[in-house]
Amino acid sequence: MISEIKAELKNRGADFIKVVDITKLQDRENRGYHSAILIGITLSPDYIYRQIKENTVDHSEFGEKEHRADELADWLTDFIISKGYDAFSQSERNLIHGFFNESTKTTPLPHKKIAMLTGIGWIGKSNLLVTKEYGSAVCMCTVLTNAPLLSENRPFIDSQCKGCTKCIDICPANAIHGSAWEPGMNRDCIVDVYKCEGCLKCLISCPWTIKYMEKYRINICKNNFNL
Repeated sequence: MISEIKAELKNRGADFIKVVDITKLQDRENRGYHSAILIGITLSPDYIYRQIKENTVDHSEFGEKEHRADELADWLTDFIISKGYDAFSQSERNLIHGFFNESTKTTPLPHKKIAMLTGIGWIGKSNLLVTKEYGSAVCMCTVLTNAPLLSENRPFIDSQCKGCTKCIDICPANAIHGSAWEPGMNRDCIVDVYKCEGCLKCLISCPWTIKYMEKYRINICKNNFNL
């Protein structure tokens, strides 16, 4: 079934799909489900480039792809249920009803924790997921299920941010404390979410995001000029 799921999600716009075993997580996190499916959509290199070049705050593509990832998770949930299994979409419209703590701005099982279980990235000093391939230019949603799916768990990747302070220096709200993530670390040691203005500057300016943008823009130029 996973091959059918991945093919259909790719056809609907997903850039990566991963499945992980979540049975070892706490009950409040996995809610009795044994698998989680991560759906990821990448922000376009041109979108990143325009944000940097024009020094603007443009949420258009980010908001659109965040919404699209949610839609894919909702679709996948209905698909799995149609196959006779149970599933729960962690889309915003579902989490807002009793699964999002407004006072602490937390959910029991964040998408980025599931992403880390797949080994595709780490938590940056901005508290965003950072991947070697896309930087932080990803929008994600997840589905929890009891469907029998082959898991792709990998060890957590240690922070690769090292001495970089780009996100700290560029944050207009001074919300980023500069701590390198470690397993078990409280989020509040990394960022003050109550001060965060959601400007996306940390996402756009991350060196890993810029590396992704430059790589794909160079490839596009090469293809256009047959280099």
